[in-house]
Amino acid sequence: MTLTLGFTDPLATELATSGGKGASLAKSAQNLPVPGGFIVTAEAYTQFVTPLQSQITELMDTEHPAEAIGDLIRSTPIPDSWLADFEAAAQAAGLRDEAVAVRSSGTMEDLPGAAFAGQHDTYLGVRGTHAIAEAVRDCYASLWNPHAFRYRQQLGVDQLEAKMAVVVQLMVAVGAEEAAGVAFSVDPVRGNTDEVLINAAFGLGETVVGGEEPVDEFRIARADGTQVAAEIADKPKALVMDGHGDARTREVHLGEDQQTRPALTAEQARAVAELSVRAEDHFGFPQDIEWAFSGDDLFLLQSRPITRVAPRWTRDESAERFPTPVTPLTWDLVEAGFHYSLNHSFDLMGLPPFDDKWFVMRDFYIYGNQTAVDLYAGRLPTKMLSSVETITESLPEIASQFGWVQELPVRWMRDLDTYLMGIGKLSHEPLEDKSLAEVWDHVIAISDLGTEYFRPNIAISLTQQTLYGALSHMLEMALDKETAQVVFERLLASTETKTSQVNAELWELSRTVRSNPELVSTLRSHTGEEGLAVLDDFPAFFEEFATFLAKHGHRELDFDAYHPTWVEAPHIVLDQVRLLADRETNAAADSDLERKVLQAETEREVINAAPEKLRYLVQEVIRLARAYTALDDLEHYQTTRLTLPMRRALRELGRRLVDQGVLTDPMDVYFINFEPLDAAIRAGDSAGTDASMGDSAGADGSADSGNGQHSPAEALAGLSAIAEKNRAGYQDAVARTPEWEHGRAPEVGDDTDGDFIKGTAGSPGEVTGEVFVVHSPEDFSSFPDGAILVARTTNPAWTALFYQASGVITESGGALSHGAVTARELGLPAVMAVRDATSRFTSGQTVSVNGSTGTVTPN
Repeated sequence: MTLTLGFTDPLATELATSGGKGASLAKSAQNLPVPGGFIVTAEAYTQFVTPLQSQITELMDTEHPAEAIGDLIRSTPIPDSWLADFEAAAQAAGLRDEAVAVRSSGTMEDLPGAAFAGQHDTYLGVRGTHAIAEAVRDCYASLWNPHAFRYRQQLGVDQLEAKMAVVVQLMVAVGAEEAAGVAFSVDPVRGNTDEVLINAAFGLGETVVGGEEPVDEFRIARADGTQVAAEIADKPKALVMDGHGDARTREVHLGEDQQTRPALTAEQARAVAELSVRAEDHFGFPQDIEWAFSGDDLFLLQSRPITRVAPRWTRDESAERFPTPVTPLTWDLVEAGFHYSLNHSFDLMGLPPFDDKWFVMRDFYIYGNQTAVDLYAGRLPTKMLSSVETITESLPEIASQFGWVQELPVRWMRDLDTYLMGIGKLSHEPLEDKSLAEVWDHVIAISDLGTEYFRPNIAISLTQQTLYGALSHMLEMALDKETAQVVFERLLASTETKTSQVNAELWELSRTVRSNPELVSTLRSHTGEEGLAVLDDFPAFFEEFATFLAKHGHRELDFDAYHPTWVEAPHIVLDQVRLLADRETNAAADSDLERKVLQAETEREVINAAPEKLRYLVQEVIRLARAYTALDDLEHYQTTRLTLPMRRALRELGRRLVDQGVLTDPMDVYFINFEPLDAAIRAGDSAGTDASMGDSAGADGSADSGNGQHSPAEALAGLSAIAEKNRAGYQDAVARTPEWEHGRAPEVGDDTDGDFIKGTAGSPGEVTGEVFVVHSPEDFSSFPDGAILVARTTNPAWTALFYQASGVITESGGALSHGAVTARELGLPAVMAVRDATSRFTSGQTVSVNGSTGTVTPN
């Protein structure tokens, strides 16, 4: 068994071997100025505590287990054989007779949802093999510090699974006139991603890390290293190494002039900023580093990813996914699953977990943490793709690091059957004989099934974006940007998706209508729900229409389960079919063969033009980009299957609450937040159970037994006010356009440049015409032929409008959005991400849309 590993040993970069801190240092040591050192491995800790295991298990049941286990470890001698190993490791790392820092490095550090920073101990200025051994043992004991013990309890972590590696590192001799501290390659306090934040003080950096003493703060522009701002503290003392006695470190009182002097010169601050950015480039993610100056040398002592940042809540990331207000219960049921999937996806992609919220509800609209988006965006392997030579050299690393991209679609399809069987079971489970609490448990079971199914789905969307970015980057290496974009669009011009299949079936339905003049005339004169009433007169079409809804009726009109699906609002689908019936030809179908031929020819040309060694990689990136395009669409199609059983269960729950006088409308259950609803149902169920078991009843027959219990009705009574308040707030939200950045009023000219309004190019081409603003599917039947469609966003339910439209403007989305993809298929100019489009344009207004430049010009 290996007791120690040098920083440069490849095994030292493994979290399970070196712990979070040690693995990070070992990675840093590859090309950053890290002081020499070695790792005492987690396997060594296991060897040390194995003889103590029975005692530790017994102590777990005592009144103060953490303190007792820590004392046991401190009283256990270090094996003599270890001393020789430590001596050899110190000699190899150049640490013999040098002062070292001995730092705890737990194997549970940097795990998703766990932040053990500051939970374990560090020892500074340690000299000699025996002293190092004692400090290592003290680090082992600090694994059982009471606060660390309690933290693991809160996380639900098995205490006996925790292990401790230890970092032994050259102590950088920082004098009282020199500086040390921490730096963040982006500013997590203000959420500013174009500035480095530095905290500094004279002497050893423990003064800064401990957070108990005043420190200087510097903000440095990443672009050019200039100082943006500085706050200089009054720093009365510094911590330095003590070369005498056993104290190891000592405090030095600073002179009055030095106390208020900046700890860093402008040149030093620039150097620290550059080091933090180098660390970010090395790890491929923004970093929180510890650094120190010794003489003229700057050292990196530690580096870890930044996983918490000050949020800036905007609609940039959320407007396409969540264009309309969302009811509280729907959001509460999906939010935890979304963040669970997000961190699973980051783990797959080799990115650190995000410890805060990515999306939140504000005033019934969903806002995204734009600072977090900036933090994680664009984390492509650009170094590996910088040139043909580096790509060739990096092929083994690309295969190793991104092999999961090839495996994920296969695993997803394998697991799909389990999800679909679960949907079938839950959809047919009888609810009538269940109690209120059992119906609620059924709701939670549906939510849990969705959470588990959705776990890899964000990775699918993120990987699609990454593959698109990688393919674009590779094309731009060989072609100018404009030509590369044309080639890129041709390579992905004809990808078969579930949505395109459903659209083809809608088109076939419209051909049935068009072939029957009487049916065409009847549907034109009976729009909306009136159209459904006349279908009995056309049994052949009615049967075909019913078959279509049976297959695809789970498709949503809105993300929120509060809104009906196609099968529950069939008149919306029928209006689409009627609109399509008025079209003589299918522009998308007519050009599909042409696009497929052009796509195949372009792919052949691209692969033949690539260097021979890279042809397989280029071909695989193209294949995967198409595969993930189809998979991203399919996972959304399958995700929406949850809506039908969820609506069925919540409708039943709402009925029960109406029966008990809590609600007046069963659908108002969506306006009750999860936690109070869960607590009331559990309390009511408990009270009802106690009453049924013979608890004494009051004179009026209630279940109050005099011990604080309440009847089920009393437990639920408080929900009425919650539902009423939230329903009113939701209705207000429906009637207004949300702030784009929450808490910040838009500034005039934010998105204007002269005469035109700026958006994002979605589909090339130009068109001038009158706009028609569509607020919801209820407006579909009024859409005039040839109008420019204006909407917050679109989804597959809106497809028929594209056949009627001459152009598209949406408030959200980009090149991968439904609106942009559909517009390109039909050759419609489209501009996406035009803020407040549904309120700044009015139906009948004339505008010019330029989908190539992403601009809209009011005429």
